[in-house]
Amino acid sequence: MKCVILAGGSGDSLWPLSRRQFPKQFMKIKEGRSILQETVVRNMPFCEEFIIVTNESYKNIVNGQMKAFQSLKYRVILEGTPKGTGAAVLLGTMFANPSELVLVVNSDNLIEGDGYKDSIIEAKEYAKEGYLAVLGIKPESQSSTYGYILRDKENVKKFIARIDFDEDETEGLLGYDYGEGYLWNSGILVFRAGDMINAARRLASELYTTCKTAKRKVPAIRRSVRFSETVMQAMPHGSIETLLLEKCDSIKVVEAHFEWMDVGNASDLAEFGNNIKSECVIKNDCDNVNIINNAPKRLVVANDLRDLVVVNTDDATYISSKKSADNIKQIMKDNMDTYEAFFDYNRTTYKEWGIQEILNYSQGYKVRKLTVFPGMSMSLHRHEKRTEHWSIVEGIATITLGNETADYNKYESVFIPVGTKHRIANKTDKNVVVIEVGIGDNISDTDLVKIYNKDNPQASANYVRLDKSPIAKLEPAFKDNLWGGTKIRDVYGKKCDYDVIGESWELSAHPDGQSRIAEGRYKGMLFNEYLNIIGKEALGWKCQAQDRFPILIKFIDAKQALSIQIHPDDEYALENENEYGKNEMWYVVDSEPGSYLYCGLSRDASKEEILERINNNTITDILNKIEVKAGDVVMVKAGTIHAIGAGVFICEIQQNSNCTYRMYDYDRRDKFGNPRELHVKKALDVVDNHKYIKDNKTEVVIARNEHFTEERLVQCKYFEVYKYDVNDEAKITVDEASFVSVLFINGSGTIETDDYEKTMEFKAGDSFFVSAGLRSIIVKGQATMVVTRV
Repeated sequence: MKCVILAGGSGDSLWPLSRRQFPKQFMKIKEGRSILQETVVRNMPFCEEFIIVTNESYKNIVNGQMKAFQSLKYRVILEGTPKGTGAAVLLGTMFANPSELVLVVNSDNLIEGDGYKDSIIEAKEYAKEGYLAVLGIKPESQSSTYGYILRDKENVKKFIARIDFDEDETEGLLGYDYGEGYLWNSGILVFRAGDMINAARRLASELYTTCKTAKRKVPAIRRSVRFSETVMQAMPHGSIETLLLEKCDSIKVVEAHFEWMDVGNASDLAEFGNNIKSECVIKNDCDNVNIINNAPKRLVVANDLRDLVVVNTDDATYISSKKSADNIKQIMKDNMDTYEAFFDYNRTTYKEWGIQEILNYSQGYKVRKLTVFPGMSMSLHRHEKRTEHWSIVEGIATITLGNETADYNKYESVFIPVGTKHRIANKTDKNVVVIEVGIGDNISDTDLVKIYNKDNPQASANYVRLDKSPIAKLEPAFKDNLWGGTKIRDVYGKKCDYDVIGESWELSAHPDGQSRIAEGRYKGMLFNEYLNIIGKEALGWKCQAQDRFPILIKFIDAKQALSIQIHPDDEYALENENEYGKNEMWYVVDSEPGSYLYCGLSRDASKEEILERINNNTITDILNKIEVKAGDVVMVKAGTIHAIGAGVFICEIQQNSNCTYRMYDYDRRDKFGNPRELHVKKALDVVDNHKYIKDNKTEVVIARNEHFTEERLVQCKYFEVYKYDVNDEAKITVDEASFVSVLFINGSGTIETDDYEKTMEFKAGDSFFVSAGLRSIIVKGQATMVVTRV
């Protein structure tokens, strides 16, 4: 199950604990964890991957706080402008496959009690039956803070937005009581991704269309995916309840039995559970007074006070009657021009490389605590109006000063003169902590000039490669295509809870489904981010001029026949789809008796005839049908009509593209009854309408000996593919021209390189990426493997 965490917000309601640039979900409230981190911890037992939707200005805070969860899979969706929970929920859901369950939670909820787990499990059962499930909370009183759900047993009758209860007129209003069927709306949802998306398609077409268009425009290459203000401009503004759920008749409610609060102000936070434990607080003869002291070096003493909340931090204090605590939002608005620095900014700032914390400052000087995360580095930079002095207090800092780079240990110091380029890098697996003293005429960040050059490209300026191994084991991205089966899980033991798995993308940097690093220092990292760390040199000189990773390798399990389809060439695809074309090859891993592939036409045919046969359901009559068995190879060039028949399990090596034009699909519909989209016009634009001629350059034996057999399967301008049948040991030469992919079709053993002391075990279905360089890959054991290079 994927978990979508809604983590937007303005930072007004809990000032001064929160600020405009550091809202409440990032505050530390319990055992050193923030509310966001507490939300992640709470849902880790249910969810394998987290999708955090937040404001683009909070990117570094989210990534910084997620450093606490090593190897946890997560994405960050950055909104250029907030559009409410409607767009946030649907955008997050579109990063899940249709058959995946999705849990939507808020990052500013406080939850305690054992009932949470049971409520989620109950909601999952509704979701598996095709319902959208929402968790409702038994109301303790009338509340203007929360929305309401009106229910009839487990059925939702109505969603009600927040109500402004006037204390003087409460008796004249409906009670909105538990006995009348009312629950507070927690905003926690559980559903199958496809059900939510299909509901949006039917009932909220504007929301669906604009979110779908936005996702198509924004490539999900790295962990953080930014939807700019321009991209989001067309999306309707509103809550998911208003835009969609109120119109939906397939919603179930689960009455939750745990302590819950959507934190609205400091008074709420102080009164909830045991979350806030403030030290250095003395209360004398006080009644109903809550004090939150976030400044451990300052003592707060309250005497003879009633019904107040006091919030104290290092640089600001808020005192209010409890009933008026919400007024802070208007107070900030009225005084923003004068006190913007106090309202907007926090002393703690997250950077991509770590954390900056202001300890002291005045005119002409600033003292900061710098924490550099493992494997991260500052950008190379200089200052023109100030000097700096760095003292290392934790860890080993690798410091560049001018043209020299050296390691500095605990309690060592370095002085940085004006105008000298410098940076701190952390090449260890523990945080590096440095005390920085800046002195000069300008101590703000405006006096910082970043330096970019060929040795310090902007894209990788904040990463330090910690693991020098040239070989990385990958885990795939899965696709739940309706024609898929279960062999990818049953034969290869791939861990995926989809009902059916059509494809596993074993080597992929494509935004529609990236592989991840399976083990080691970078476990869980998206393949594109890993490539960013190891640098373009690791891809080989053949890839240097390319703007993206060149190939994609996948397993395909066709329990049912795939659609009749075609791929464009590079020229057409780049002009019309902003993507490369697609040449591909198939290696048949397994096939059921009588199974077949279609590749090309059995004779020449005009485009007019092809269109006519699509319309009258006879297109397969003129296709070149190839009965296949395990070990067969078929090269499918761009422009070739093709299809995989039922009962065929293949390994596909292709260009790094997901551009497919579906010509004919047997009038199939998805599980929601929607016809699958066809792209007939574009397909006819690119079709090769001549008779298919087999490429005789495939399947050439290169070497055969007692240890292994090497056979070249395909060689084209985009990739070359070899098959090795290993009896006991094989050595594969790698050079500086190209990386190498190794995918094991069967067998088991070990794999290593001769230039690095690391041996890794493999089994059937495992995929490995080996960096370019003068080295050899050594495989020991018995196996069949497909080896690909460009």
